[in-house]
Amino acid sequence: MASNSPGYHYTWLGDATGLAHTLSETLGVSHDQANAVIHSWLLCVGLIGLALLGRMGLNAANAKQGLEKYAPDTSLTIRNFWEIFVGGLKNLLDGILEHGDSKNAWFFGLCATLFIFVLGGNLMGLVPGFIAPTGDFDTNLAMALAVLLVFNVAGLVRNGFGYILHLFGPVWWLAPLIFVVEFLGVFVVRPASLTLRLTGNMFGDHMVFGIMSDLTYLVIPTIFLGLGAFVSFIQALVFTLLSAVYIALATAHEEDHH
Repeated sequence: MASNSPGYHYTWLGDATGLAHTLSETLGVSHDQANAVIHSWLLCVGLIGLALLGRMGLNAANAKQGLEKYAPDTSLTIRNFWEIFVGGLKNLLDGILEHGDSKNAWFFGLCATLFIFVLGGNLMGLVPGFIAPTGDFDTNLAMALAVLLVFNVAGLVRNGFGYILHLFGPVWWLAPLIFVVEFLGVFVVRPASLTLRLTGNMFGDHMVFGIMSDLTYLVIPTIFLGLGAFVSFIQALVFTLLSAVYIALATAHEEDHH
């Protein structure tokens, strides 16, 4: 893709190093798609590094004697960040995931991972020279398909064949029509809503921020930067909450559906 092609984004990590060109030629994808993959890798490495640092802080706390091991650090450390993040998100998701089945707490790890990845990817697009991997359709579709696979497998495991029967509805003579509606809702509308909402909002938000940054240099870009950070957080939260709701609906007991 030429540098003047619509939608082209020059990045420090992908284009300045030549990684985007190499990956684009190897996989046969566009420069933007290659850049999205590269920035997804960078985000994963960064999050894994932060997780390891948080784990080291927790291990250091556990090595202390007595009640000192339970005391938080006196400043905002990586350990404190993860404790605040995990505690706040767990309080938010428990009411959704554990509705009807306390075993759904197992899915908190998936939802928390989705939230921190989407949030990190959204915010990455606000940094000059980087792009938001969550602004790429393929990246978001991959996450949506993973959520689709998880909640359908979980529904089958929890409710067995009743999960499939539920798609036909309670009225036998309307079963063919209800099945088509339910099938499209579960296997098309849900992953599409996750993918398109995140892609569209991130593309639009970062495009506006980029345009305003090019047109003005004082005050106004800062306003749109704050707005972009707020939208990034909201979209990460919406993606995570919808994923948790889909899991809760799929794993609810048969009598809870009616």
